[in-house]
Amino acid sequence: MRIYSEVCVKGPVREKNEDSCESNVLNGCLCMIVADGLGGEVSGEIASKIAVKTMMAEFEKNMDALLDGEHMEEFLSAGFNKANKEIIRYGSAHPESKGMCTTLTVAVQNDKKLYIAHIGDTRAYLCHHREIQKLTNDHNKAAELVRAGLITQDEAKVHPGRNVLVKVLGENVYLKPDFYSYNLCYGDIIMLCSDGLYSFVSREDFIEALGLRKDMKLVCECLAEKALKGGSTDNITIVAGTCTPNDYIGVK
Repeated sequence: MRIYSEVCVKGPVREKNEDSCESNVLNGCLCMIVADGLGGEVSGEIASKIAVKTMMAEFEKNMDALLDGEHMEEFLSAGFNKANKEIIRYGSAHPESKGMCTTLTVAVQNDKKLYIAHIGDTRAYLCHHREIQKLTNDHNKAAELVRAGLITQDEAKVHPGRNVLVKVLGENVYLKPDFYSYNLCYGDIIMLCSDGLYSFVSREDFIEALGLRKDMKLVCECLAEKALKGGSTDNITIVAGTCTPNDYIGVK
């Protein structure tokens, strides 16, 4: 049985939860979405909700497109740009929210194929047995320095540029999200999450939580608990699903 679940909790020192997420099975495909409104920006929580709701609405209106791997990049890119326009439109109609923005990471799993579109520093991971692979690149200053060979991955974890995003939804530009496609094996776990999780858990924490893979809700709850124990003060969001040949069962 393919099981999927999600957890979205407010950080212990946060006044509001600027993360949003949603997951559902449409036309036999598992669709997962995570967004993180920018902390310190006006109405970040509204921007993340608009992004998630717009993308899920696009999936629901165009379910046949979820089976069309050949045109998946164009389909997801169009969804990102529609969400971007909705965020800008809301900000124009509500001056107190003008300038709001958000990250957005989306995954569509169709049997053994996985498609991902991504902007910002929310992440997608693939968990295969005891191997954990980060599937997306962060769009922040620190990650740019790593890719340029100017700092190491360990240095990036504490670099002030890790909190400076260079690509978001909410800008008045045409967006071209990063797009990835991967082959899956039955038993693999796909996980989307916000930085409130991955910045505060280790590879060992991931592996321990994945030992609960028969109950995806427990996997998500275990990771959230480990992030809080690891000192996370940010909002924590996780959406995870397994790849197996049978039907999905969702647990929120």
